[in-house]
Amino acid sequence: MATLYLSGGGLGRSAHAWPEALHWLAAQPGPLLLASIASDDDRQARTLQQLLLAAGREATLVAHLPHEVAEPTTLFLCGGDATRLLDQPERVRELQDALTMPDLTIVADSASAMALGRRAASCTCGGHAIRVTEGIGALGAWSILAHAIGANDERLAALADAALPNGGPRLALPVGAAVEVLGLGSRTSGEPGGLDFRSAPWSQVSAHRSDAR
Repeated sequence: MATLYLSGGGLGRSAHAWPEALHWLAAQPGPLLLASIASDDDRQARTLQQLLLAAGREATLVAHLPHEVAEPTTLFLCGGDATRLLDQPERVRELQDALTMPDLTIVADSASAMALGRRAASCTCGGHAIRVTEGIGALGAWSILAHAIGANDERLAALADAALPNGGPRLALPVGAAVEVLGLGSRTSGEPGGLDFRSAPWSQVSAHRSDAR
């Protein structure tokens, strides 16, 4: 399986304010790919490309996710609208296939992170009501809220799944928060077991999980 990081947002047009993440991305071996799979707007990818170039690292904008990788490769998935991404079966298949590639490191930002969960919301960064749909389910029972405002963000309730106890486990990722997913691919049922999250070394703030121990 791929190595997967989830980011709560902040690596867009204000990425210069998150130097830890930029330096980490710039230091990754092999090709660095940037994909706008959740939006037709590639400004986030182009801004990130320019900032990385200023740090001495070339990154390539790609229209489609790789079908295979022959060397360690890092793929950054830009934000946008998770529900829009989920309405595109070809994009979903590309993402599902990418998750199985052992030499690939994926950084899913904002909407791309939310789309991977059991349930997914439309853009949550504008203060408006969100739309919710079934997500890809790559994280087992977990659902993800990006641009979260702390552990008690009221929008977490919209991601509750009536088929799971207590609505299912949910992870709130504020802007500047990032986690590595541990145990990816070990659990695809409605149970949260077998999957965990570890704060990424470039995370500026903490993520908040509904099943905190």
